[in-house]
Amino acid sequence: MEMHQVRYFLAVAEVLNFTQAAKSCNVSQPSLTRAIKLLEEEFGGQLFHRERANTHLSELGRTVRPHLQQVYE
Repeated sequence: MEMHQVRYFLAVAEVLNFTQAAKSCNVSQPSLTRAIKLLEEEFGGQLFHRERANTHLSELGRTVRPHLQQVYE
């Protein structure tokens, strides 16, 4: 797990939009998406449910969010 992956995850979890999170992190949306996918592989499951206009945290995402927030701080 890389620190930038944690930062990207927290950004997406905050705004629930991959494009907006990428802009706030100053990275391209495909780069952010790749980093999230790698993080999901490490955790062994989806962190977000991606539905067109309705991205939301999965159960795993809700579980790891406080821990990743603490790591980031």
